[in-house]
Amino acid sequence: GLVKPDIVFFGEELPPRFEALARRDFPQCALLIVLGTSLAVQPFAGLVGRVGRHTPRLLVNRDRVGERGTYGGKGLGRPFEFDRPHSNDVLYQGDCDQGVRELAAALGWEHELERLCSQTQRRGAEECRV
Repeated sequence: GLVKPDIVFFGEELPPRFEALARRDFPQCALLIVLGTSLAVQPFAGLVGRVGRHTPRLLVNRDRVGERGTYGGKGLGRPFEFDRPHSNDVLYQGDCDQGVRELAAALGWEHELERLCSQTQRRGAEECRV
């Protein structure tokens, strides 16, 4: 018979739980961190605009995306506004792993991150991809 993993393939409907949790959780979000994405695939791209207007949003990405007029800027609800004065949107343009490591260092979480990486490597992963 047909074997299907417990995932949602491109073009398939998401479970009703996805929308219910997004409606509940995103308005309560205190900080949104978005990592490594084109922000071109819905409905996930639309989650960026579901947090409150004053909620800080950090995009850690190789490419600048999610702004009005850029690839990935459509259908976001509220696009990123990195260059607007007093914006709550911040862009770290570069490698995601490096960006996460720098964020962990800035927050004083380097030891916790390294501990997690060590545990991952002990379970058989060749390297710790953050």
